[in-house]
Amino acid sequence: METRNQSIVQPTKQASAPVRSAMAVLATLEQAGVLPPEGTKEADRVIRATIQIQSLFMKSADPAVRNFLQRAVASKAEPRTEQRLAEFKAMGWTAEVLEALADAATAASPDELRLLSPELASFNLSTDDFQHFMQLIKDGERALASQGHTFSEVFADQRKMMAGTTP
Repeated sequence: METRNQSIVQPTKQASAPVRSAMAVLATLEQAGVLPPEGTKEADRVIRATIQIQSLFMKSADPAVRNFLQRAVASKAEPRTEQRLAEFKAMGWTAEVLEALADAATAASPDELRLLSPELASFNLSTDDFQHFMQLIKDGERALASQGHTFSEVFADQRKMMAGTTP
């Protein structure tokens, strides 16, 4: 099974930076031991969420989405918020953005999540999909910490291993 999962997280050199970032997220979750087995409905849900949620936060002009992302990243990266957001827009997922969104999703009120719902739906996602993916990031953080690693360091290593990425 490990060999099959590795095929999920091994992009070609022609893959875009956001695709490589999504692959690095999946590889990080796999290393944490929280990625569901390949070929299951649950694994498909995680793969879809990884890609679609990244697209949502990279591309959406919706004020609720922009505000949620801005506040989340500001809570982790102030005063480097704009730099972190620019990196995310250019390269896709970063550990800092993932961790910030996971923290924000955990702390979000039902009303805040409801504001995201229409734009999530336009990316074929539900608030449940969003919360589930963000909880998986939190689970990955905890699992990696129990192994003596941080999510950030493992994600950085995975990004380096993806063909054509820069740290």
